[in-house]
Amino acid sequence: MRPKVEGLHHITVICGDPQTNADFYIDVLGLRLVKKTVNHDAPELYHLFYGDGEGTPGSSITFFPLMADNEGEQGSGQVTELGLRIPENSVQYWKDRLHENDVVYEVEKLRGLETLVFEDTDGLPLRLIPSDNTDFRPWSGSSVPERHQIQGMKQVRIEASEYGLSKQLIELMGLENVQNDFLRAEDGSGVQLVNSGRRGRMGRGTVHHIAFKVSGKEMQEAWREELQEMGLRPSGIIDRKYFKSIYFREPSDVLFEFATVGPGYTEDEEVDELGENLVLPDKLESRRGEIEASLPDFDR
Repeated sequence: MRPKVEGLHHITVICGDPQTNADFYIDVLGLRLVKKTVNHDAPELYHLFYGDGEGTPGSSITFFPLMADNEGEQGSGQVTELGLRIPENSVQYWKDRLHENDVVYEVEKLRGLETLVFEDTDGLPLRLIPSDNTDFRPWSGSSVPERHQIQGMKQVRIEASEYGLSKQLIELMGLENVQNDFLRAEDGSGVQLVNSGRRGRMGRGTVHHIAFKVSGKEMQEAWREELQEMGLRPSGIIDRKYFKSIYFREPSDVLFEFATVGPGYTEDEEVDELGENLVLPDKLESRRGEIEASLPDFDR
């Protein structure tokens, strides 16, 4: 049986100031900071993880603050919009909340649904989509009432210069084309694929990579073999502590990650303490003092 992915796992974005980023995603969108760590390849920079009350796979939005000096430009070979689930009866609540926080938004129809489109503080396009999610853990500390909280990722928009090849790969991953090139996984999340020739540039406000869920190591190993046979040159399996990952460039040059659903963010913190302390990879723990001194100011 061909291996498949189960849905979206997390997304990683390049942003600017970490404080501004946290103020928006926590205070405006009501997400929880579930992990405060560093970029493994540049430990003088933060790596911030937001999500639902437990950082459930599929709810996690992660950021590399200050990774780039330049503003990014949206274009082909990128994820150019992140769609987030909100409860089906919460559109008016979010209209009011965005207005109260001076966030300019537009109302757009998407597959027959009323959605809200706006940008974060670095220009990343966001969309709130009414779509109830049963695999969601509320956060009692959120300023958003539980009945209106964001419930994880619904979709990403990918602009593809090699549209046919990208679509073929995503369908081979097990996503079904259900409506207007929305390719949906079994958990209801998916990819909105757009044929695009506009050129983009990586920088603040652009997506570094998009990760998809796989059930475990066996499925990951099966995928490595499959991708190698396709000539896509996947990485080896990399232990990210909270999940294991493989990476590769799909035909339109978007960086894809296949990440396991476990062990999760409680690997080094209790649920009640998620995001409260700076946690470091084991290999960097001996440099804690040096790393803490080099990190930018950040109060969360």
